[in-house]
Amino acid sequence: MRGVSHALFVPVAIIGLATTISILAGWSAHIDYQGQSYVPSVMALQPRVILAVVVVITAAVLLKALHHLRRLANNYARREIFTADSARQVRQVGLSCVLWGVVKVVWTFLPLALSANQPAVYNASTDSILMGVIIVGLSWFAEMAAALREENDLTI
Repeated sequence: MRGVSHALFVPVAIIGLATTISILAGWSAHIDYQGQSYVPSVMALQPRVILAVVVVITAAVLLKALHHLRRLANNYARREIFTADSARQVRQVGLSCVLWGVVKVVWTFLPLALSANQPAVYNASTDSILMGVIIVGLSWFAEMAAALREENDLTI
């Protein structure tokens, strides 16, 4: 897990940066998401800026999740499973899932903001938000376990 999250961090950052630059420059590239196609070369400046901001936010959420997964995997590799930092990292992964769900909803309704190719049906999926809330709840249990572990370590 540590190697995968570390290996994906740089490509996600590079792809996010390259995509943002190509959108703002208006280069002819297609961005597809859930059946919607966005072509920056035919968009005006304002829709391109909106699209670039959404791409930056998407990349930032992915980078946040990968960062916290890498830190959690490092803790687990050092056998620091029930510690306050591990519980914090689990909570941050859960918050990243919630943010990912919000980003998915933003992408779903993005055609409304861009006024281009508005679909007849919107399919807003909130499953990531629910999973994130569950993971945040699990981090609370991990925090309680860390407190119990610390207390047991102090017991003679």
